[in-house]
Amino acid sequence: MAKDFYNVLGVAENASKAEIKKSFRSLAKKYHPDRNPGDKRAEERFKDISEAYEVLNDDKKRQQYDMMRKYGGAYAGSGDSGGPGGFDFSKFGNGSFRSEDLGGFGSFADIFSSIFGDNDIFSQAGQTGRRSSRRGMSPSRGNNLSLNLSINFEEAINGAKKTIVLNKPETCSTCSGSGAEPGSGQETCPQCGGRGTISTAQGAFSVSRPCPRCLGRGVMPGKACHVCGGTGQTKVRKRINIKIPAGIEDGGKIRLRGMGYPGRNGGTNGDLIVSVDVKKHQQFDRKGNDIYTKVEISYPQAVLGCKIPVKTLSKSISLTVPPGTAHGTKLRLKGMGLSVNGNQGDQYVEVTISIPDKVSDKQKKILEELQKEL
Repeated sequence: MAKDFYNVLGVAENASKAEIKKSFRSLAKKYHPDRNPGDKRAEERFKDISEAYEVLNDDKKRQQYDMMRKYGGAYAGSGDSGGPGGFDFSKFGNGSFRSEDLGGFGSFADIFSSIFGDNDIFSQAGQTGRRSSRRGMSPSRGNNLSLNLSINFEEAINGAKKTIVLNKPETCSTCSGSGAEPGSGQETCPQCGGRGTISTAQGAFSVSRPCPRCLGRGVMPGKACHVCGGTGQTKVRKRINIKIPAGIEDGGKIRLRGMGYPGRNGGTNGDLIVSVDVKKHQQFDRKGNDIYTKVEISYPQAVLGCKIPVKTLSKSISLTVPPGTAHGTKLRLKGMGLSVNGNQGDQYVEVTISIPDKVSDKQKKILEELQKEL
């Protein structure tokens, strides 16, 4: 075999499917043609990792591939060659082995769809290469678009309305998303003959992948649209209003349907996925619906007990600290936490005891007397 698929993906021979998928995902993003326009080396690298993943991700194909690596291409896999266990020993190592039963791996674009779904793995590239020619002219949903939004603690607790300005991808109005200059028409891709995919032989394997010239569409514009450059998409500056629900947690996501990348051939738009980052608060911490805060008292207050002011999410209250309270004690304020979907949290106040760095002579004598009494 000319290529070692394990080496191509940078994984060990005993790598799990999860490890293979993770490596492929990383390499595919790095070497995708849309992210490396005009880079022939990146294009060839992308082809190699496509072939490798299509084989190693399938248990049966991987097993047969491993057998051929081990026995130099003599494994026929059919059990009809006379040798035990499906081996044709008469053809061992002579390079004449063929494995037609392994043909028809399908389109690599289908693998992309199964792995990446509608996520924005190649969001910078829009819809390029998402569908094979079998679905190239069918309506296809647009990719999702993702962004991060930072809000303060109070906005997360109480809810808020935010407005962002976004260069939102839209279907090119000049070419209606076809990528072709109006009136120039379209022509069959000369590289794939309109199929949208090309096949290459890798040892005993035949692997199909999206055509790199027409990007899986099967057709090419007679002349690229002068507005979108043939991509079928433009970016429009838009103001988008986002409603932050009360009680959203750090890392929470908000989905705005239809605000992502435009679909193709009449397909629906993808969604805009907003990931929320909640800034830290100076006084409050949050765990689920519970709120945590700290108060500091003196040693005499801890011994004798006291009442101290404490802030909650809605107001200030007077908290009773019982006599003999130890450092680090958490006092519970029932129902003073966050209410989300009918679930009411509590507030926990951690008591810390302050120790003075220095004391006067008088204070020292008092403490010494107290120590004798205790």
